[in-house]
Order: sequence, then structure tokens, then C-alpha cells
Amino acid sequence: MALAIAFAGMVAAAPAARADVTHVVQRGHTIEAIAHRYRVTVKAILDANHLKDAKHLKPGQTLVIPGVDSPKKKGDRPDRGAREAGHAMPATIAPVKEHDRLETGTIHAVRLGEEFQIRARDGRGHVPPGALKAFERLMRQGSAMHAPDPRLVALVGIVSDHFGSKVIEVVSGYRAYTPTQYSPHSNHNYGRALDFRIRGVKNEPLRDFCRTLRSAGCGYYPNSTFVHLDVRDTKAYWVDRSRPGEPPNYDKPSAGADEGTSDVPSETDDTPGEADRPDGPG
Repeated sequence: MALAIAFAGMVAAAPAARADVTHVVQRGHTIEAIAHRYRVTVKAILDANHLKDAKHLKPGQTLVIPGVDSPKKKGDRPDRGAREAGHAMPATIAPVKEHDRLETGTIHAVRLGEEFQIRARDGRGHVPPGALKAFERLMRQGSAMHAPDPRLVALVGIVSDHFGSKVIEVVSGYRAYTPTQYSPHSNHNYGRALDFRIRGVKNEPLRDFCRTLRSAGCGYYPNSTFVHLDVRDTKAYWVDRSRPGEPPNYDKPSAGADEGTSDVPSETDDTPGEADRPDGPG
């Protein structure tokens, strides 16, 4: 399930397709987000649970949600976003908004006006095939795609969990090789890098957490709007003070530095395919 909701039981109701369900409060949940998610009013939840103070919900607390539409029967088609991410979403749940939280291990991301809910790991801790396909589309450059490195999906899942599954805005993912790029073997060329930001989170704490990840490269761009994260064999960190459209301006020389989006062509431009890329990192 793509959302952090535990259906602990169903309360007896009339034969109609509406019933009371229970919701287990998770870290970061608010009464407004819960009401929005189930499409009921805040007052209805307060009355059903005899609550006077809705500002101090506790993780693990069980709430009765009155009058919720019953889930679709087995065999009903999930919505397009859920199919793309490789898992189904209950029909009773409203689309996730900025203030909502998803369950641990689920990435909520946006790119070019399209929303993605991607299960970053399965019950065995592996990246599911459906997640790789959805992440490939999330990272696309125009019509050009490249299979992402599963390690990158796993790292982004860790970052998402750390920041409460807030919305990740992807600035740039896969980028086909061009002779004008500053890094001759950018990890962006091989589906191993992502430039992104997180709604409601400053880039400095995002940078600081990315720096703790093992076998990862983290680039900080104080004059831009994103943090760079890539997967590699060793750890690397650099600061690039260039502005959009300018060549890199590193605080100090760094052999491990990868470039930001300074030379990224427009998403509407024709982009070269995989045949135009170099053979691999040097």
C-alpha cells in the first residue's frame, strides 16, 4: 500500500458501501491530513473519537474514521499512477498532497507536472522491478530514458524516509552525453545521479544528510535550487557556487565532482539517445 495507513479492522455497518474504518496515526500525521485522506470532515473524526484537542495526536494512536467508502473489490483496476509504480492504491484514499505522509519505503515525487508514488523496497529489502520502471520515467530527459541504477533508487528511498516522505521535486535525472558537458563522464549519463529538492526542507539539511550516505556523491549548489546525489564506489562531496548557465565554480578542486544542471537542454529539445553516450566512466 502506497500510503501509511493501517486498516486494523472494520466496524459493523449497514449493507451500503460505507463503513467505519480505523486509522493508526503515524509520525507527522495531522487531523487535517487524515480527514483529507479519507474525505471526511475534521469534526466527524473528533466526534467519533471524543477528542477535544486534535493538535496532539500520538504515533500508534488508533482513530475511528466514520462513514468511509468501502474498498474496491479484488480485481478492480488501480489508478494509472499506482499501476506505473507497480502497486495498487485503495480507491478510498484521496491523492496525496504536500502535507500528507506516506509509509516508510515509499517515494513521493513530482516531475514535469506528473506525480509518482514509488515503493523503493519490497518485503525483502530489494528494489522491485516496478519501482525501477517508474524511476526510469521519473528521471527521463524529454523522450530519452535510461535504466536507473537500483542503488540510486535505494538511496533516494532512504532520503525520503528520513524527511518523512515529503514530496521530492526532481530537477534533473538522466542526461544524455553532450560534448559541451563539463564532466566528461557524468553519473547523470548512466542513470546514477539525481538533482532534486524536497518541499518544506531547506537544501542545507538535505545536503547534510546526503553527505552521511555511503558510496555516494553529494554536490551542494548554494546559488541554485537543488542538491545533487549520485551512487559511486567511494564517498565524495563538493560545493559548486556557479549560477545557472555558468561553468562550475568549485570551492576547491575536486576530482570526484559531478556537474549540476547548468548545461541541461530544455525538456522539449530533441535529446540524443544512448548511442551518443561515451562508453563509460573513466
